[in-house]
Amino acid sequence: MSLVLLVGIFVAQSLGTWLWIEQLKDSERKRLIEVSQNMGSRIGQTIQFFTKLPKQYQHIVLDQLRDMGGTRFFVSVNPAHIALPNINQNEFSVLVRDQLQASISAQIGSRANVDIQFVRFNDLKILSGNNRMVDLPPKWKRFALFEPSDQSPIVVVQLSVNESWMYLATPVPSGKVLVGVNWLTTERLISIALVSLTVLILTLFLVRWVVRPLRLLARQAQYIGRGRKPQQLEEQGTREMIATVRAFNSMSKRIQKFINDRERLFAAISHDLKTPLTRARLRAEMLEDETTKAALIGDLENLDAMVKGSLQLVKEGIVHENPLQVNISKMLFELAEKQKIYGLPVNIDLEPNLQLEGRPMALERLFTNLIDNALEYGRAAFIHAWQDQHHLYVDISDPGPGLSDQDKERVFEPYFRIDQKPSTEHSGLGLSIARSIANFHGGELTLKNRPSGGLVVALHFPL
Repeated sequence: MSLVLLVGIFVAQSLGTWLWIEQLKDSERKRLIEVSQNMGSRIGQTIQFFTKLPKQYQHIVLDQLRDMGGTRFFVSVNPAHIALPNINQNEFSVLVRDQLQASISAQIGSRANVDIQFVRFNDLKILSGNNRMVDLPPKWKRFALFEPSDQSPIVVVQLSVNESWMYLATPVPSGKVLVGVNWLTTERLISIALVSLTVLILTLFLVRWVVRPLRLLARQAQYIGRGRKPQQLEEQGTREMIATVRAFNSMSKRIQKFINDRERLFAAISHDLKTPLTRARLRAEMLEDETTKAALIGDLENLDAMVKGSLQLVKEGIVHENPLQVNISKMLFELAEKQKIYGLPVNIDLEPNLQLEGRPMALERLFTNLIDNALEYGRAAFIHAWQDQHHLYVDISDPGPGLSDQDKERVFEPYFRIDQKPSTEHSGLGLSIARSIANFHGGELTLKNRPSGGLVVALHFPL
């Protein structure tokens, strides 16, 4: 959950920062378009003015401008084009160049032989190309007011006029984006980190406040699934959570009432059935016809076994013992030793000290039923138990005939037997009871055939 929140906040901050940068860029584009159009118009007007002057007056006007000072342009007429180290292009420099080209062309009526470059102030060459602006006398620098305070580049326009090259240079106002700018400054990154951390802490606090009742609700639901009596939860949290907890409390009360009513019902049934069965057996014993007496007594014993099995199946969901930490390794070992006393082959492969929280009598009945089935149908039992980080596993297998795919589910039906023969010892409820106990402890019981022949009853329980 925390990782998802962290990723979500990172993505949100990244998108927000990207949108913020795009807005800054869009604002900068609009500003540069306006600046470029104004600057291009003034450059075009200056070019028009000088090109209309007679050639012998151009230098006189330039000298007067130098003496007067105060202009933002450095203008000269050179015998040849001056090669300058152009800065690397980016989208803003291309935008400014295009706008300047369009504005100048609108003034002078032609785009031919107009060269526009962007140069750093320290690389700016003038006159014959052998002089740098930084090396000129202060008077000349003051004349052009050249050196920008924010490292903005200088735009240089060179135009071929009557076998000479008119040279015009001026700084781009607030044009440092033309040479590249770091949009994500250290201050901005620190601000993003602080905002993200604050949002993460507040979100985690809010999520924990919202999720805490859900955790308690899930824990109580597990208690119900494992046969424990759930506690009534405190109604707190959001309105939706309060409504959910209230519904859960009401449901748990109804479930507990149903369990109590069922316990009383089957206790009464167990008591009421004993008397007529005993009376019927006594009457059967008084019959003189031995054949009829034996058949009737057999039917009564079979009926008694079925009734006891049915009551036992139902009572597996009615818990009369408290849950304890059960040493499954010890329990399986002792059950195997009991069978070995009678000469029955039971092989074990157990990890030591396997622990499971559950009801000892119910778990012992579960394993006893499965071992008895393995010995009855396979004449031998193999027990393997182990665990990993989340589950405890028990496999009880036999070398018997196995089961068809159709019978793998039918054997869990009450009173179903593979041999279909009535028995006073087995009611056909053993696997039903075993699955009921496994599910009662939050586990699962599945059947699968062994590759070498026989059946594997696979159990796994959550730890």
